[in-house]
Amino acid sequence: MNKIIENMLTRRSVRNYKKEQIPVEDLNTILLAGSYAPSGMGMQSWKFTAIQNADTMKKVNEAIRQTLLTIPVVAETHPYIVSLIKKAEDENSNFLYNAPTYIIVSNLKDNGNAMPDSALAIGNMMLAAHSFGIGSCWLNQLPGLTNMPLIRELMTDLGIPENHIIYGSVVIGYAAEEPAPAAPRKDVIHII
Repeated sequence: MNKIIENMLTRRSVRNYKKEQIPVEDLNTILLAGSYAPSGMGMQSWKFTAIQNADTMKKVNEAIRQTLLTIPVVAETHPYIVSLIKKAEDENSNFLYNAPTYIIVSNLKDNGNAMPDSALAIGNMMLAAHSFGIGSCWLNQLPGLTNMPLIRELMTDLGIPENHIIYGSVVIGYAAEEPAPAAPRKDVIHII
């Protein structure tokens, strides 16, 4: 089988990581792969903020946790958000799966292509990581929290431009255990 296709078919989300940090050379290549994703009109208006510093990781995790605790639970609150808020009630919760590296992908808030551009970049990063034997998992808490005061303050501290919002993020590191094989694919292909 073609190595690129095999890489796509064998990548799995990893939610349990070893403490061992990935090499900086691999991180640079993973980020470079993200920068080669397609972008609408070739704008490349994204920014990749990679964090490997343990204290900064704790700060990010705590900002997510504290922000979630400010969200009121009402009848219209999505069940996923309710589950995150419940998780946030435990002060030891780790929203980054204890991964050693965290990458935030932000993009211009007024770019109509920002979401698909950012998603393609994260997809490239996840596939690049897998090709090095490094696990990854897309995290989706920050996009919905971008405009909350604590997260906006965190973004400023991390050097994320004021005219950007977060479209996604990904944790990467060495898997603590072998991920389960893929579930059978659903019948989603239709060729006319």
